[in-house]
Amino acid sequence: GHGDITAHQQPSTATEESEQCSTCEFRQHSKLMRLHAIKSQILSKLRLKQAPNISRDVVKQLLPKAPPLQQLLDQYDVLGDDSKDGAMEEDDEHATTENIMTMATEPDPIVQVDRKPKCCFFSFSPKIQANRIVRAQLWVHLRPAEEATTVFLQISRLMPVADGGRHIRIRSLKIDVNAGVTSWQSIDVKQVLTVWLRQPETNWGIEINAYDAKGNDLAVTSAEPGEDGLLPFMEVKISEGPKRIRRDSGLDC
Repeated sequence: GHGDITAHQQPSTATEESEQCSTCEFRQHSKLMRLHAIKSQILSKLRLKQAPNISRDVVKQLLPKAPPLQQLLDQYDVLGDDSKDGAMEEDDEHATTENIMTMATEPDPIVQVDRKPKCCFFSFSPKIQANRIVRAQLWVHLRPAEEATTVFLQISRLMPVADGGRHIRIRSLKIDVNAGVTSWQSIDVKQVLTVWLRQPETNWGIEINAYDAKGNDLAVTSAEPGEDGLLPFMEVKISEGPKRIRRDSGLDC
């Protein structure tokens, strides 16, 4: 009797193995197709026919200056599948750092007049602690100016309207831009973020403006048609302290 059972089980085991093999092959194939699609899109954005011969380290240095490319990579989970640990990297001292992206949301109505401004409030992961911040940058996308001009990127602290003094400017940056060109701009907000983390009750959000010489505000703070993915975001790099095991990379949003 036992021999019959064994004989019947063997074909089903073989079938399961072949099914697992085909699943693995399918996953591998789709992964390769996905990588090919990413490479094609990145080369297309850079207007290149083939990848330049540069090292991975140089690529790492270039990417933070090009957030749209970084978003493209994140979109396809190149940095790791379903990992929530953030983008991990190790520096020379073997302390692990983590990049955390925080997207802007609409601030509390208590700081708005006629439902404005619609941006920007940032809430932060408990991982982000004041004494662990290595770098904090606010990224803002600018619409094209009609002519070459100087743009003043301004960040103002939002306060409840009842308290008065809604526009307290806390950072400003002078930027020269060419006509008809969109661009991502970053501004250091480490000090602002440190204050928010130590005194959370002061974080009502910020208003972002980028005025050209004619007084036009070029900052994308609410998405018009075709502007998806261009809203402000904060990129925070935190230190994790020495690590023995390097974890899988990913992105924490």
